[in-house]
Formats: sequence, structure tokens, C-alpha cells
Amino acid sequence: MTQQIVLYGKAGVGKTTLVTNISAALVEAGFSVLLVGCDPDGDTCSMLHGGLPIPNVMEQIRVQGVVTLESVVHAGFKGISCVELGNYAQAGDYGAVEVSRALRELKRIGTFEQISPDYVIYDISGDGSGAALHAVIRQVDICRLFVATSADFKALQAANDAFTFLALHNGGNGVPIPMGGLILNNIASSFEESFVTDFAYHANARVIGKVPMSLVVRQCELYGSTVIESRPQSNQSYYYRRLANQIVDATGALYSGNLPQPMSAERLRAWGLGWAEQIHALENGLV
Repeated sequence: MTQQIVLYGKAGVGKTTLVTNISAALVEAGFSVLLVGCDPDGDTCSMLHGGLPIPNVMEQIRVQGVVTLESVVHAGFKGISCVELGNYAQAGDYGAVEVSRALRELKRIGTFEQISPDYVIYDISGDGSGAALHAVIRQVDICRLFVATSADFKALQAANDAFTFLALHNGGNGVPIPMGGLILNNIASSFEESFVTDFAYHANARVIGKVPMSLVVRQCELYGSTVIESRPQSNQSYYYRRLANQIVDATGALYSGNLPQPMSAERLRAWGLGWAEQIHALENGLV
């Protein structure tokens, strides 16, 4: 049975690097994967194709009017099936309309049935409206939604917005969207890990894994490939493999039904101020 999952997060948290390395780790472990890039830049799959872009669904609809399986699905590292929905021109509701149209085309040509992967992974960048995410969940029966974040406060605000979105919307089958967990990415110190973990505690969110900051990631991006492909024996590759295993475990487990409890804007601001005071105390030797 195909498991459909979403990786969601603010632009800049390294979500696309996460999703491509997770996909590579899954196929390395023997699973089949269809990666669907929903990013407006249309570059989710490039690191699985030597750093080069692949043709996208929306562009082919505009130019040719129709798409075929062969024209939009391209094999990447170790046979990962890659699809880019395309670089839609505007965010918000207009972008959601184009994402919905592209997904309908994929369904029309029987993409999911013909490939029949173990996992379909959607890479979705967060914006204030959550429009692209809403467009996907209206058409897809999502098994789990994972939210990626860094230790940047704006990224945590975006994660909190995602939790609010989850509280307000149901999936295409009318039931709450199952939350898989929070993924900590680009963590540079134990302080940053504690900072994000404390946020998760106050938002009643489960942390399923973390990936530290590493120059190996930058090196592999310059090579145009994933860490799993270019540096398979590196310490960094271990974190991606472990995270892939954690995602497999999370999607395979019976969902508890517990949803995150987003903080109000006032409570989130008070939480941030509390941490600011702690940082001040640390820097000035008060604790």
C-alpha cells in the first residue's frame, strides 16, 4: 500500500535538502519512492539529477495543453521517480489553483497507479496562507505530515502557523490530517536543539528527528547531488538514514490522534522573550 506523506516548512530551513536525502535513503533501504516537488521554484528534484532541473507539469500544460507519464516523470538517483509540479507565478490562492490543476493532470494520466510506489513524498514550502498545502490535502489522502524547522525564530513561527492550519483544516477524507512530527534541521549546537525542543514542548508537538549543520551538505549541493549519493560513508549520511527510518516507523504506526496545540501570537511572543532573557543571562555570566 502506498503511503503518501508531506514534508512542509518555511523556505530556507533546508527542507528540499531533507526531502531529497530522505528519498535517497529510502530507496537505498529497498523502498520505491515518487517525489513530487510542489515548490514554486520548481527545483525540488534537481539534486537527484546532477543539479539540473527537470521538465515540470505546469510548463507542459501551458505549452502543449496535455502531459504524458513519460514527459513528467523522470528517474533520479537509484530509480527515484521525480515529478515537478512547476514554478507557478504567484503564491496564495492562485498558486493553489495551479497546484490543484497539476495534481489533477497527474491523476488523469494514472501516475500514482502506474508507478505504485511505497512512498509518495510531497515537498511543500510554507507561506502565510498554507494555500499549496491545502491544495494537496484536498486531493490526496495524506498518511502523515512532517514539519521541518531550523532554530530560527521565523522558522518556528512558520511551524506554529502550520500547527494552526492543521487545527483548522481536515484532509480530503474529512478527518484531521495526521501529524507525523517535527524535524529539526541545520542544528548547530546543543543550545539550538534545546531551543527548538522547548518550542515543541509548548506546542504539544512530537520531535521525531534532528539533522545537524554540516559543510558536507554544502559540498554535496555544489556537486549537485545528495549526501547519500556523494558522501555515503559520512557521519551526515547517518542522520538522513536514521531520519528515513524514523519516518518509516511513524507512518507505519497506528496514529494516536494527538494534534499539536499551536501557541497564540501573544503566547509565542512571550515564549520568545523568555528565551531572550535566558540568552542575555548566559552571555553576561549571570547563570
